[in-house]
Amino acid sequence: MDYKNIQNNGYDTYLKNRTLLEEKGLYRAADERDSCGVGFIAATDGKPRREILDYGVKALQSVWHRGAVDADGKSGDGAGLRFQISREFFADYLKSVGLDPLNDRLAVGQIFLPRLNIAAQDAARTITEREIVRAGYYIGGWRQVPVDTSVLGTRAEENRPEIEQVIIADRCGKSPD
Repeated sequence: MDYKNIQNNGYDTYLKNRTLLEEKGLYRAADERDSCGVGFIAATDGKPRREILDYGVKALQSVWHRGAVDADGKSGDGAGLRFQISREFFADYLKSVGLDPLNDRLAVGQIFLPRLNIAAQDAARTITEREIVRAGYYIGGWRQVPVDTSVLGTRAEENRPEIEQVIIADRCGKSPD
């Protein structure tokens, strides 16, 4: 295929963005790995709704052929879904820490911590907070993610991380870029 003669194919933009990410240390081609499959499901009208998440779960259930289930029949390989969580989901928590869920510029970081090593958890939180503050942002607090361990297999339970979310606010009006 002659990529030079295809207009608006996005390849030049991809190369430019990849080069920029490489220069900033955010991407290394050597770290690329193949996957047996990647799915992408989106609402073409841009309106969030539960149905899209349900389709994602259905797609994930369709890749059982990978053999990524442990002998206990419950522990998987960590494949999952990535999706946007609405501000409304966090509204009560945000209000409790003095943030405005509708007007503040916010982000949520999903952090995986070593579950059984409290000192390592504290060290990881400290590093995370230091870098967020160094970048000029405000820490709105940490939220422990509820986990239903009754659905986990033995191996998954033994190896699961502690999952917490760090709330990040922009109180300085930094550029979205």
